[in-house]
Amino acid sequence: MEMLAFFERFGDLAFAETWVVTVPPGKAVPAGVYGLLEFYCTDDDCDCRRVIIKVVSENSADKVWATISYGWEDAAFYRQWSPGTQSAAEWLGPTLDPLNPQSAHAGAFLGLFKHVALQDKSYVDRLKRHYTMFKNFSKPPKRALAQKS
Repeated sequence: MEMLAFFERFGDLAFAETWVVTVPPGKAVPAGVYGLLEFYCTDDDCDCRRVIIKVVSENSADKVWATISYGWEDAAFYRQWSPGTQSAAEWLGPTLDPLNPQSAHAGAFLGLFKHVALQDKSYVDRLKRHYTMFKNFSKPPKRALAQKS
């Protein structure tokens, strides 16, 4: 499953609506300003209703502090969407994504995501809206190759 950053398709909107948090000194993660970058599945036939969040910092170049998978539907949806999934736990709710980079502070960022970001209803609604926009994004038609005569 290929994931693409929301900003790759919706640059200005993505940067205007990226959830950003400032962490003061003395917390479980290093002090700094962190952005939660959204990534969505590019498969047109997939309706996973999930987002991958990469936590990045303005002061740490390309470092990813945590990679969080978040599925907002209930367990019944994920069991139906992915037959053979026993508990749907790998899709449901926020979890650290085992296939992507994690730092030593990833667990603390997951806690921040659960207990702060997901408590903001407008942020959760924004993720769902971004998912719909991303899935409905139509790519420009491919140009037909000119035929040689």
